[in-house]
Amino acid sequence: MPDVPAIFVESSVTDEERRRALFVGNTFTYDTRKSVRALCDLASGLIREAFHPHDPERAQFELPVERFVEILAPLKTRFTHHPEAKILLRQVLEEMGCDPAQTYFDVPKLRVVTSGGYLTSGVGYAYKHHRDTWYACPPCQVNWWVPISNITERCAFVIHPNYFNRVVKNNSADFDAYKWNAEGRKNAAQFINSDSRPHPHLKEQLDLDWQVLLGRPGSVIMFSAQHLHATVPNDSGHTRFSIDFRTVHRHDIEAHAGAKLVDSAATGTTLRDFIRATDHERFPESIVEQYETGGKREGVLIFDPTSLGQQAK
Repeated sequence: MPDVPAIFVESSVTDEERRRALFVGNTFTYDTRKSVRALCDLASGLIREAFHPHDPERAQFELPVERFVEILAPLKTRFTHHPEAKILLRQVLEEMGCDPAQTYFDVPKLRVVTSGGYLTSGVGYAYKHHRDTWYACPPCQVNWWVPISNITERCAFVIHPNYFNRVVKNNSADFDAYKWNAEGRKNAAQFINSDSRPHPHLKEQLDLDWQVLLGRPGSVIMFSAQHLHATVPNDSGHTRFSIDFRTVHRHDIEAHAGAKLVDSAATGTTLRDFIRATDHERFPESIVEQYETGGKREGVLIFDPTSLGQQAK
């Protein structure tokens, strides 16, 4: 039988077993859970309030893109920093079988993918083929993706499982986590018609396998940060809204466990972004320093997401 990564649907394995399976390229999907639905409801309420009186999924057809960005930039920050967001995220982790005392998360992000190329830069960046590990994240990072709106194959995201362990040409050597914190993330709202930020991405033409991942609103898809994946170009006729966040387990961090990194040359580390689910404490510097690459600390070590609320210039 070929060694092909599998998709586990509603698996009953423990979180420990799940992480080990994720680290070798498998994917897990789960139907709606009460806690996840609550997190989506929080996001949906903020989205409707921000775009009122427009239908958020159709607002792009009624607003100039500059006005759309003026609404979206502070909306994304408001969701991330809402008092309930971290509380609900802990509940999600507990309901999904994670130990909150050992699980660290980065704050949840609201992702918006417009239709027809209306906005593909800045706060609405449409991700090209990339691995999250090219963004200097730890190899044991688990990505969680939750659709808020209805998802079809025309507005979903895709992973390329056959390339999980294959070396591919990329520009991750141009990416430094601390410079990104100082400039790339802070200035996201300024990019509307183009995006010159050094986003890591695939730099060669490949005959990629496509595994398009779909889910009902409030469902969960989990995959390794090592997976090569991308945003499916949205031609569905409506704007896609989703939530994503990332987790790491302290035991994995301390043991340097995780997926094998085959082609990342990024510098710095994103490990300081993660906070413990129980008390929001960060990893001690003695642990973080073990994950730093490149030997430089020029820029910002911990990003302040409130800067994403700036209006586009």
